[in-house]
Order: sequence, then C-alpha cells, then structure tokens
Amino acid sequence: MSLALIQGGSAFADDAAGDDDSVRNMNQITVYGEKRETTLQDAPIALSAITSDILDQAGITDPSQLNGYVPGLMITKSGGSERIVTIRGVGQQTPENFATIPGVSFHVDGAFLPNSIALNMGFFDVDRIEVLRGPQGTVFGQSSTGGSINIITKQPTLDEYKGTFKATLGDYNYVQGFASYNVPIGETAAIRGSIQQTSHDGYATATSVDGGYELDDADNEHYRIAGLWEPTDKLSTTLSYTLYNDKHNGGALKNLEDPNPDIRELTQDFPAKFKLRSELATLNVAYELPFATLKSVTSYQDLTHDQSFDADRLDIATYGGYDHVATWATDAETFMEELTISSLPEAPIDWIAGVFYSNTDSAQYVVEYRELGVTSIPPLPVLPKDTPQSAIPGNLAYENISSVNRESIAPFFQATVPIMANLNATIGARYNDDKYEGEGASYYSTPTQSSFDTQTWTGKVGLDYDLSEDSMLYASWSRGYKPGGLNGGSSGALTVSTTYDEEVVEAIEFGSKNTFLDGRATLNASIFFNQYENMQFIEEDPIPYSGGIGNIPEAETYGLELEGSYLAFDDQLMLGGNMALLDGEVTADYEALDRRLADIAAASAEATGTIYPWTFDWFLARQSAAVQVNGNTPPNLADLTYNLYAAWFQPIGDHGELTSRIENVYVGEYEARIFNTDGADDVSSYSLWNAYFQYKPNEGPWYVSASVTNIADEEGVSGRFVDPYSSGTVSNEYVPPRQLLVTFGFEF
Repeated sequence: MSLALIQGGSAFADDAAGDDDSVRNMNQITVYGEKRETTLQDAPIALSAITSDILDQAGITDPSQLNGYVPGLMITKSGGSERIVTIRGVGQQTPENFATIPGVSFHVDGAFLPNSIALNMGFFDVDRIEVLRGPQGTVFGQSSTGGSINIITKQPTLDEYKGTFKATLGDYNYVQGFASYNVPIGETAAIRGSIQQTSHDGYATATSVDGGYELDDADNEHYRIAGLWEPTDKLSTTLSYTLYNDKHNGGALKNLEDPNPDIRELTQDFPAKFKLRSELATLNVAYELPFATLKSVTSYQDLTHDQSFDADRLDIATYGGYDHVATWATDAETFMEELTISSLPEAPIDWIAGVFYSNTDSAQYVVEYRELGVTSIPPLPVLPKDTPQSAIPGNLAYENISSVNRESIAPFFQATVPIMANLNATIGARYNDDKYEGEGASYYSTPTQSSFDTQTWTGKVGLDYDLSEDSMLYASWSRGYKPGGLNGGSSGALTVSTTYDEEVVEAIEFGSKNTFLDGRATLNASIFFNQYENMQFIEEDPIPYSGGIGNIPEAETYGLELEGSYLAFDDQLMLGGNMALLDGEVTADYEALDRRLADIAAASAEATGTIYPWTFDWFLARQSAAVQVNGNTPPNLADLTYNLYAAWFQPIGDHGELTSRIENVYVGEYEARIFNTDGADDVSSYSLWNAYFQYKPNEGPWYVSASVTNIADEEGVSGRFVDPYSSGTVSNEYVPPRQLLVTFGFEF
C-alpha cells in the first residue's frame, strides 16, 4: 500500500522471527523504484510499496483487491479475465484487444509481462510490490503512461538452510498451502524452491444452470524454482522458472437487469470456464566493473488462456434467447532483454544507460453464438479454424482469428547531478521504436494483413531539494507513451480505422517527503497534472462487431495524494493511511458511438418499417446515436480513495506478542467508460472494514494468525463492465463477501 501500510506491515512479521527494533523502523525500507537502490523516504518520486505481510493481513490474493491500498490505483476486471489497470486515471481501457500494451506496465523480477491476462496469476512468494505512480518514460522496461507495478519475489540466499510452511483455512472451504525451502550449495550458490496451491468454493452461483453452478471460485497451482550463483563479490546470477496453472469456473458478473436482488445469485444459464497456463523463465545477471555495474535481464514467457462465458449474463427466459461465447482463446509468447550499465553507489553522479528489447507473438480465436426468440439452447461447438464459410451455422454471431507480432526496441539514459548543496537535477530520455505486423479475419473469411509502426521520444526532467535530513521537496516533468497498433477485426468497418495512434501523457508533479519525531512519524504529499494526447478507448462502429480502438484527442487528470504514519506509546501503537483526491475531463471535441445507444437507435429505425437491419440506412441510424464526450470524466478516476489503519502490539508477559490491526478501505464514485452514461457508467462508492490478529511467541519458529475481511459484508461494486460486443450488457463485479481466514505458519 502506501508507505504507512508498508511500515505497519514490516512491524507484523517480515520474517516470522524478526527483531522488533528493526521491523518497526519506519524509514529504511529499501526500494529500487528507478533502478537505483534507495529508501522509500529518500526516493524523489511518487512510489508506494506493499510487503508480503500486508498482502496476508488484508487477505489480498488478487490484484483487483489492491484498490484503496495505493493512492490513485484502480484495477477492475473486463469481461471476467482481462484487467483494466489505471493509476491517477491513466492506464488501459482496451484490454479486449489482445495486442495492446497496458498503460500501467507490469513486471516480475524485472521481466515485462505485456498481456493484462497475466494479472490473473495473483501473488506468489512475494517479497514486496512496488508501485510507481505517473508516466514511466525513461528507465523502466516498457514505457508506460500511467505508472508501473513491479513484483519482487523472494530470492535464494547463501547464508542458511531455511524453510517456510503456511497453511490457511477459511470460509467458502478456502484452503491454501504454501511451502518454500532455501538450500545453500557451497559458499557461492543456493537454490530456493516454493509451491503454493489455493482453492475455495464460489462466492456466487449461476442459478439457472442445472443444480446450480459456482462462480468466482478458485483452483490454482504455483511453482517456482530459483538458483543463485555468486562466484565472486562482483558477479551475481539468478535464474528462475515459474509455472502457474489455473482451472476454475468463470468470474461472477451480475447483469444490472438480473431479476434476482441477491448479488451472489446470478440468473445465468451457461457454465463459464476459465483456464490459464503461464510459464516464465528469467535470468538476472549483475557484474560490477571498476567504474560501473553491468546488468542484464532476460526473460521468456509462454501464456495460454481460454475462457467461455454467458455473454448476456441472464437465462434464456429473461433474455429472450441466448448470447454465449464458446471460446475466447489467447496465446502469447514474449522474449525480453534489457541491458543496462549504471554508476556505482559512491559515484558523484548517479547515472544509468541501457537498451530494452521485446518481441511478442500473439494469437486469438473467438467464437460467439447468439439467437433470439428461442426457448432452448442447442450445442455450441468451438468450430475448427478452417471452417468453410458455407458451413457457418446460422446462430454464429461473431468469429475472429487474429495474430500479431510486436517488436519493441528502446535505448535510454538518465542521470542525477548535484547542482549545489542539497539540490539535485535529474534528466532522462528514451527513444521508443515499436513495430506491428499482423493479420485478422472474421467469419472465416480470407485474412487481411496489415502493419504499423510508431517512433517517439519520452523522458523526464526533475529537481529534488533536501530541506533537512528529514524533509525533501521534489518537482518533475515526465512524458510516457503507449504505442499505437492494429485493429484486427475492423477491416470492413465504416468509421473505425484498421490502425490506432500512439497515446502520450505528459505529467507535472510536485511532492514532499517528511519524517518527524526521530523517525516515528512520516507525511508525504504530491500533487499532479496529467495531459493526455490520443487517449485510447474501445470505439464502436456503425457495423456491429467491426469496432476496435480509437483515439480521443485530448483529456486531463489531476489530483492530490497524501500518505502518512505515526508510531506512539513506546512503539506499541501505529497509525497510518493514505488518501487520493482525483478529477479530470475530456478537453477536446470528439463524437463517440456508445454501443447501447446505437442499438436503441437501430431499433427505432426498424420500427418505422422502412429501414431494415444490416442495410446502409440502418448503419447510418446507428451512427446517429454518437455522443459528444467533451467535458466528460475519464474512466476509472475515483473521486476519493483512502485507507486508514491502526495497529497495536501487545506483549503477552514474557511469552510472546499479540498484534492487532483494523483498517478501513474506501473507494469513491467513478465512471466506467468515457461516455458517462447514467445507469451504465456511474459506479457507486463502497467502504470495507478488515481486521487482523497474530500471535508470535518470543521463542519458537511459529505463529498463528486470523483475518476477517469485509467485516460488514459490504456489497461494494469493485468493477463495472459495459460489454462493447455481443449483447451490450451492463454487469457488476462485487467485492468478495465477508471471510474469516486462519493461518498457521512455521519456519525450519
């Protein structure tokens, strides 16, 4: 979460036998934000970090549960598997296009993962999560417009044999087992292996499937093995391999027109399925030269994903037919290499230079069936990809086969130079070169080939000034970029282009970081202004199923963020939290077509008896529903978010210590899409209360803990999905229900 929560997290048990004096030190959390080692309070950037302990204590197993824990961060599901991630209202609104690049980049141990589906892997064997807020256009992996989420996993160590075992049981038959073991090999090598298995029953039920069908369940496995080799004190090499397998029922998205008022009971009649397999191999090498440090990050990811779901999210009687996706399959292979050379820690000028390269091959296959005015659902097969057009069934609503190759190369440089006592200047630049080649076809037609490339400069200029050893001011201008690309299914569209332009965000930020009372209190603040150019969004075409990604010329977001903490009563009480106030608007004229309004206009045209479906006049009727979005609020920009917590550390005689923490998470109102349509895009606020308790003996390598999440069983809407395809349904994703989890941990 914020600095406050991290510090609180450190106090709870970074390792089960941590020293109280060190784990409650609030200011020495080491981070690598802009690829240089520093402490959280000394980094002149908007950076939050979340320890593994906070993930455990808050019951966070899924990225979407981070909402409210990092100022300005919003993560919501799109259709049940893709993720929309924004920071300060900047991110990705287009996850359905499998070849797009996220506006908030996602990394694991330095490896860039380009597909938002990878966020479904959750968190496994995590040391901490670092979240950089604002455009990252210089040193960090793929350039991004909104920020970066970086997961740092626990690594092998040379010092000792050490194992960890954790078992968690809870409501909804929640069962999670975790084990890891570190084995030194001589004095220069070590191996660390870890495994985690998680399962629980569904939080919701599709009631119109015979016997009931659970949704929002879990059944996944995580495996990792990592090897460390340090033959000298100047060379360090780590090779890791991670395998993730997930096979469960689909996500629970409840149609707003569902007649059942119970949010956990969905009037749906199609058994959704979700499968994901991901393999990630990463090689990190660092070598200290006499004058600099040379580093290399090499990674390979193979991701295979398939899902099927009820697209109308109702049953046949309520909807008057059916609209079901038989398969939405995605395959992606990514190779990445990043080579950097940077100054040594004692150098008078802090600098880094490098080059980033990635190559991704992606393929997608979608088969969707729709039929109205029927009373039964026929078999809905996944048709062979070579199906002749003469054999297309009459109820096939949509089919698409697409493949894209994306190649990116970006050299970069950044330096921080002392100008005078206590004043430093930072300047950085990056040249981005992205190329796309692909082909796509719908309804088993002949594929259309296309290509697209973009080149642009991004960078950063900043100043930071130390008012004292405990207070810092900083200011920065930064420019981030998200490449343009191809619309594989828009070759026959009327208004949507087969390509879309790059998105650029320029940001101005002023911030302050302060430590008080001999390190017992902190208060950090930042204000920012983001200027969007060519905001990418999902654009509907007058011809159904021909939409793609479009660009809104200009938009802006702005806001205030606060983070703070306070340690009192002889280190027994810790108070802390964060808050973000955000707003923004589209600042240029642009008419965009809302799928829902287009359908209404088409129905009105048909009612005249003179205009017929799929004629040119019918397409014009749909286009007449386009709305002006100038002045609207950008999506996923919650007006207010905060997290407040209190923790108490109570000695139990000479036996051990009881840690108690309670927190309140609030996520304010926001708009789900750029259209700001009443009843479809306006998402209400919610507030959650969570509690955590842990007992750790003074002597003994074990602990026991209990957490209660969503104590009041709040029916909060964590995400709103307005389907741009198929039936155009509007659905809610809800926060998980109240849940009690009990964990026993042991170290050996």
